[in-house]
Amino acid sequence: MYRLLLLMIMLVTSSAKNIFAQTVLPQKNIGVNLQWYPAGFIASMYFEKFYNPQTALSFRIGGNFANRKDFSPYNENEKGNGLGAGVGYNRYFNFKKGKILLGADTDVWNMWIHWRNNIGLPNETNGTTYTLVLQPWIEAGYFYPVGKSPVQIGITTGFGREINVITNGKEVGQGWMNSLLLKINYAIK
Repeated sequence: MYRLLLLMIMLVTSSAKNIFAQTVLPQKNIGVNLQWYPAGFIASMYFEKFYNPQTALSFRIGGNFANRKDFSPYNENEKGNGLGAGVGYNRYFNFKKGKILLGADTDVWNMWIHWRNNIGLPNETNGTTYTLVLQPWIEAGYFYPVGKSPVQIGITTGFGREINVITNGKEVGQGWMNSLLLKINYAIK
């Protein structure tokens, strides 16, 4: 009985290793991504360094373009933009012809938010607030190779939080957010 159980464990383990076996990935990726969220979008370039066939650190720089409309609990209208950077930890798993991505990221954005209140009334007010935003988030998605080229296209979804760490001016919106990302990367061997 123990031998049968041991044999079954060995077969399952062996099958699992074959199912989730990782092929050798490139040591580096460079790419661009567009990230849409309910109150705007982020355009960025990124660099990814692999430390083993399934684990990589990513670094990105880009621009964040916010149009929060009336989502903010503080102001009737908020629009703004800023530059930022981020770092992430990514795990890849082979699945069919492509790869599943699971990642955890943290971005920092320098944002200048233009706000308005009492819009169209004689007592309308407006101003600009500077805020340093910390944005931790997680993502999951799928990358698919483009033919036999070193190019891959990925679609991921993310969930995280905008946290205003430093605010200079009137309070502006922050909170939970979800996002959809389109990524195009080029493998450097």
